[in-house]
Amino acid sequence: MGEMDTDILIVGGGFVGASLALAAARLGYEPLLLDGGGAAGATQGEDPRASMLSASSLGLLRRLHVLEAEDCLQPVREMVISHGERKQDGGDVSPVFLNFPGTGRRRETPLAWMVENRHLRAGMERAIGRAGLQRRAPAMVVECEAASANRVRTRLQDGRSICARLCIAADGGNSRLRDYAGVETLEWRYEGRALTAVVSHEWKHRGIACEHFSPSGLFAVLPLPGRRSSIVWAESTETAEALVRCEEHVFLAEARRRMGGEHGGKLALESRRLAYPLQLKLARRQGARGMLLVGDAAHVIHPLAGQGLNMGLKDVLALEKLLGESRRLGLALDAGLLLERYERMRRFDNLAMAMIVDGAYRLFRGDGGPLRVMRDVCLGTAQASPWVRAMGERVTG
Repeated sequence: MGEMDTDILIVGGGFVGASLALAAARLGYEPLLLDGGGAAGATQGEDPRASMLSASSLGLLRRLHVLEAEDCLQPVREMVISHGERKQDGGDVSPVFLNFPGTGRRRETPLAWMVENRHLRAGMERAIGRAGLQRRAPAMVVECEAASANRVRTRLQDGRSICARLCIAADGGNSRLRDYAGVETLEWRYEGRALTAVVSHEWKHRGIACEHFSPSGLFAVLPLPGRRSSIVWAESTETAEALVRCEEHVFLAEARRRMGGEHGGKLALESRRLAYPLQLKLARRQGARGMLLVGDAAHVIHPLAGQGLNMGLKDVLALEKLLGESRRLGLALDAGLLLERYERMRRFDNLAMAMIVDGAYRLFRGDGGPLRVMRDVCLGTAQASPWVRAMGERVTG
């Protein structure tokens, strides 16, 4: 088979890879998108997950015409964080908590926006179709090598070869391209698994997101449009798997107990239940050998702050800026120069976010005497300090 040549090859058709392809196309490039899982709108149709979008992420997705309908977005107007073991009546043992309201003179500016992944996926598919992007799906890369000083050659499972001036690895946490580039990772697994599902409830949530931490893990209730919420529930592997398999009424009873008597009212399950492993994985470089890493290929973090997708879309924003400058100045794509600037823009931020989230996980996860005292002091200080609260709002939104 003949070899195809392209300026930008993006391997991975998830939200981050597809967003980057759309951004590059808007700049006048003709990117080729390889989607190993098939069309974005045709896979994981029953995905129960939802994403929390920061203002910059939402702005990008609106500009790319991915999210145009307001009715699929739920503003998060307040974030309430608590910790301690739940009593049988749903009350908290510890009264210490953090509360992050919206900003602005009347606090009307949301901290973030929630959107279900199914709406994101459908919007991405529409935007790809309107933009006329070149996409091959399913397409699996089985080999990647330097073809010359400024070219990367990839070979697909079907035997075809593609040569690109710039190759972008957006193929997820278990990135094959990252391995081909020889980029090492810092990684470890957390105890247990995270379970997610969508529930409807009797009472209005008023745009309030609640995160409760206990020694067994995180339980978050994140508002969705209508009287609906996304649950993110971290438990031991055994418990999480049991909650996925158990009868619906058993699951709802357990969820109701953890939500506490002050939330929700009567519950109903609106989606399937999904459990997935918890891990931290951080690439030691943002790329190598003519390749740049974006999204989960560069960083995977614990979901407690809901920042995984936002970190990936920040990667897209950084590369959009660099590619736009190259386009305006008439510069040829040089992966080496782009990598140097891209690392300066993203490496520290990715590392800082990973360490903040990991530190928060460890602070809340343990329940020993000294650690509990330290946690209560930290939370009390954070609640009282405008500077610390501003940092917390940056993380949550």
